[in-house]
Amino acid sequence: MNYLKALVLFLLIFVGLIYLSGQNAKQQLMMTLAEQLPQVVNPSLNNAIDESQDLSRMSHSLLDDLHDITFVSKLPGDLVASLTVTELNLSKIQLSGSDTLNWQFGNHALYASIDSSVNFNYWLVAFWASAFTAVGLLIDYLFKFIFKLQTNRQKVPIPDQLMTAEDKLSTAIEELRWFDGLKQQGLIKGLTAQQELQLASLKEQQQCWFSIALKQGLNIEQALKAAEADDALCFDLANQQVIIHGVPIRLSKTPLLYYFWYAKRKFEAEPAYLNPPQGKPDHKNGQQLAKLMQQYGGHQKAIRDLDEGLKGKTLDQNRNKIKTELQRVLEGLACDYLFDSERDERTARYRYSLKLPASKLKLGP
Repeated sequence: MNYLKALVLFLLIFVGLIYLSGQNAKQQLMMTLAEQLPQVVNPSLNNAIDESQDLSRMSHSLLDDLHDITFVSKLPGDLVASLTVTELNLSKIQLSGSDTLNWQFGNHALYASIDSSVNFNYWLVAFWASAFTAVGLLIDYLFKFIFKLQTNRQKVPIPDQLMTAEDKLSTAIEELRWFDGLKQQGLIKGLTAQQELQLASLKEQQQCWFSIALKQGLNIEQALKAAEADDALCFDLANQQVIIHGVPIRLSKTPLLYYFWYAKRKFEAEPAYLNPPQGKPDHKNGQQLAKLMQQYGGHQKAIRDLDEGLKGKTLDQNRNKIKTELQRVLEGLACDYLFDSERDERTARYRYSLKLPASKLKLGP
């Protein structure tokens, strides 16, 4: 991105130098001709019989005499290699165009139109464009550095022992901007001074958990406890929910029991479960899961399906449902509470287990 920025700046400066030096050259040409043409043309016309014809003749003669025009550039370096007059027209009739001159001859005016071409020292233009680009990037860097330094200075906290209660409250209020959106949604309607201080001390991820907790219907005190809670997954099957980081999340009954089954395996240090092959359901684990569902009031259809054995397709479907329901509530934070997968090289099937370590699992409230 910095290379692209440097290239764009270089091209802008390069084109700008070409344009400015070209305009400067042409401006000085017009100033020179405005001074010299009347001095050359007027005396020659004093004894002319046909002024129009003499003006045409002088136009060609002067064009041959005007070769390269020398001038002092107002820009750094000799960016213009040469300036050549390509066309010169003298006339008694007013001429149009930007590069025109007029002056008085006797009782009437004379006019001149000039066309010119400019040749540049492109290598010198490129040199100066590079130099200005380097200076511009350096200035940009210095401004960013100074701005960052100022920002960091403003963020230096006052030591707690030097802060009065009023200072702490003022600092807390200043740092509470992150939950303005929650206020607008009506999730926060009033805070005590103590709650403001607690919120001000929350880290970024804790702020996310606080927001999630409020959206799940918890009050301010409960949401603060959830924000500061341990990173744990607890199953509350009686209320058909899991409690993640102190936030209760209600799940559909069948995915909840599959989730519990995977957690139980991890808690009991069993290896990651290898999906059964297609057409060969796992009857042993199917019966264990069916008993688990009967114990906790699972749906009869899910239990009957398990009587035929545990199928890889059913496992995949329920893991996807768990993922969908957790992401609906936790969004990006759901990842840590889902599944790790690894491919079995011998069978090309996948093994699945919960990501959370067993120490962070609680099988009951």
